[in-house]
Amino acid sequence: MTRQHKRKNFFIKKNFQGKLILSYFLFVSGGGLFFVILLGAFSADTLTISYSNHDLQFGQTPVILLKKILAAHWIFIASGAIFTIIAAMLITHRIAGPLFRFETTLDNMLHKDLTDGITLRTKDDGKELAEKINDFNRELSTTFKNLRGCSNAISSLLEQANIESSDIAGEELDELKGIFWSVKENNKKIRAICSAYTLRDE
Repeated sequence: MTRQHKRKNFFIKKNFQGKLILSYFLFVSGGGLFFVILLGAFSADTLTISYSNHDLQFGQTPVILLKKILAAHWIFIASGAIFTIIAAMLITHRIAGPLFRFETTLDNMLHKDLTDGITLRTKDDGKELAEKINDFNRELSTTFKNLRGCSNAISSLLEQANIESSDIAGEELDELKGIFWSVKENNKKIRAICSAYTLRDE
């Protein structure tokens, strides 16, 4: 079950988030540059007259417009770039945080530790996947607990069975002893497999 918890670290997976932030920044910058080039292409054959500081300036429209835009709005362009980076960092944090938790929990599962659960914040993505992994951990823990119980029951029944005091003798007794020994050995293997896992509620 997902729980809310705060993260103070905004860079959970630096390489992953860095690539995403750069991708967002390049996408926004590329989009703006595309429209500037498009405007320049449509106005390439036009002439613009600009009046600045008591001087008249003549020039091709794309060049004049670009100079005026950069001179008048550079602070807005810089602020927009910073805003884009911050927004991209916040967006990627909602993806990188859950991804980090998934990897951590799956690593623990690979090391036979089923006690870890995935906890996500309210606005994080991947809650459905987190619920499925948590449910799988719970079901697997329950399965191993049941296997342990069945293995203990088999061990108890084998201890109660006294072959030596039975009326069976000869080859049948030897065959029965072989079966009992095989059951015990396989039961030991089952218990060893189950004991290797750290289960929930233990």
